[in-house]
Amino acid sequence: MAMTKTRTLFTRADYFQLPEGFPAELIEGQLVREPAPFYQHQRVVTYLLSVITPAVGFDRVVASPIDVVLDDLNVLQPDVAVFAAALPAGLRLVPVPALVIEVLSDSTARRDRERKSHLYLEHGVREVWLVHPVDGTVEVFTPDARTTHRKDERVTSVAVPEVSVVGGDLVR
Repeated sequence: MAMTKTRTLFTRADYFQLPEGFPAELIEGQLVREPAPFYQHQRVVTYLLSVITPAVGFDRVVASPIDVVLDDLNVLQPDVAVFAAALPAGLRLVPVPALVIEVLSDSTARRDRERKSHLYLEHGVREVWLVHPVDGTVEVFTPDARTTHRKDERVTSVAVPEVSVVGGDLVR
């Protein structure tokens, strides 16, 4: 008789028992740990914040690590989250963002594209950007479409129209 392995799923309750700052996300019931991002990745995140914050205000944008609870099996940490409205100070849990931006790296690109982007959209995020920090292209996912913008094109968010960047500016 063959024995089957059953996989124990982590839940949101399990996740919130981890120490604050623990470098992990909860994706489809799996605890996924990643090392800190490389310099180029963080440089792009910093640039995005420098452009987005003046456009929407500091109380509508935040960089990772921030927990975005989608459901009991998914707690994700987008690189940049932009909210539809200002958030009050002191929140423990943030609402689902209007726009999520993930800066791709070799170790996370596949997961960001194939799993996380779809989870975000399924749970109410209106738009997901996947930014390529090497070539400056930006993939935009909405519930209805997926488009890719070259580095010389301006990308303007449909979900948060104040947010607009030229992909090539991200890699200079």
